[in-house]
Amino acid sequence: MKRIAILISAEQYLPSISFPEGSIDLPGGMYDIRALSLRFSQLGFSVQELRNATKEAIISSINNTSDSLINDSICIVYFTGHGGHYMGNNYIYPVDFPSEYDIKKNLPDAAIDIRNIISQFHNHGKLIMILDACRSDFGESKGYFSEMASAENVYIAYGTMFTGTASGASNGMSRFTEAICDEILAPDIDIDTVFTRVRRNVLRKHGAQIPQSVNTLISSTVLNPSITTTTKGQQVYDFVQEYGDYYDDKYGYFHGDDLVFIDAAQKYQMSLLDAIWQFRIIDNQVFRERGGSVIELTEDESKIVSFMAFTKGNSFFHHDEAYTWYYGGRQIRMGEIPPLPESMQQKMPEEGKAIDVQFTVRKDTEWLYLLTNLPENCELFILTNTMKSAQKCRVSNGKLSIPMDENISWLSISSNVFSTDQLGKGLLGEKNRNLVGQYVQYHPIIGNNIKFRTEIAL
Repeated sequence: MKRIAILISAEQYLPSISFPEGSIDLPGGMYDIRALSLRFSQLGFSVQELRNATKEAIISSINNTSDSLINDSICIVYFTGHGGHYMGNNYIYPVDFPSEYDIKKNLPDAAIDIRNIISQFHNHGKLIMILDACRSDFGESKGYFSEMASAENVYIAYGTMFTGTASGASNGMSRFTEAICDEILAPDIDIDTVFTRVRRNVLRKHGAQIPQSVNTLISSTVLNPSITTTTKGQQVYDFVQEYGDYYDDKYGYFHGDDLVFIDAAQKYQMSLLDAIWQFRIIDNQVFRERGGSVIELTEDESKIVSFMAFTKGNSFFHHDEAYTWYYGGRQIRMGEIPPLPESMQQKMPEEGKAIDVQFTVRKDTEWLYLLTNLPENCELFILTNTMKSAQKCRVSNGKLSIPMDENISWLSISSNVFSTDQLGKGLLGEKNRNLVGQYVQYHPIIGNNIKFRTEIAL
């Protein structure tokens, strides 16, 4: 079965008398094309990109592609740019539409009627048209109803309803295309369900613009059928290995790492926590086969570590009152958060070794001292309002010392406690279990750590 996606953008329209240079440009089309090119590649489609395409280039590509298809093929034609209706018919406007309209003074001759695209695919498999364009009246056909009629085995997904506008962005994807990227990797659902979810996504996020579809497919069409295999972990691993660098380059390391696993989880019908756990099984196996040594975590430990990393100081992961999880507004399936395993639960202090942590501030003209009962040579990080970042300090003679600055108004500690000598480690205990008191907080991964803040009198 051939699976081809033709992605067309109209970003920089050619200047004309009717439409001055730059007045109708859509620079966000670049982001739409890039995003969907990745998505359709991930779904196994052969992708053709036509950026800033003229009418001739679009028609030529459509004709050449349709001629090469057979009955069981699926072809996706996506367009991002301007569009509209005229005398009851729907059109898309390629980049040379303004200049051609100046010459011909006739919209059908300057634009592309979507019926002409549909006709090229008759008896050439299934056609899925995705049109991220407006459907407003061109101004000369008031009163006409613009019906999206099509032949059999055609699916048309418009970014908006009749007479509506499709909102874009100059520095990112449009609402419609962003929603497609959110939903299209879901496995084992037909194309109509995909675009029902897209419609819901756009309305939930933006409260306006209702995408509309017409379906004359005569059999269910699934873009992402599940692959039968002995392990989904290998699929997730292969997906992350293939696309991980792309995500990091596009979104930055931290967001890229989150998003590649979110997309892998959606594609292979898993929760996010399960996808990461399955990846680590394969990744650890590969690392060991290469002679490396790796700390093995249980499934519950691994999932807790992942979950806490997601939610600590990360505004992108959040849930609503029904505990539905989202990443940057995109609904995701987080998965079951396991109970805290015994290995990560807080241990009581060793008998007779509890240290009730205390701090007292003293200062002179040269130094600010924090007197403490923490063991000698223990290290932690101190921050004041005059510092750009926290500084490591070591306990010496029962105090932590930093140079005095007359502008210091507060001092805080939010730090684990470290020790490099065996005596200190023995006094602190495993994961600092022997530290107790009002300034000690427990964290399941790092153990007991210090949370302290005090105002400094000027």
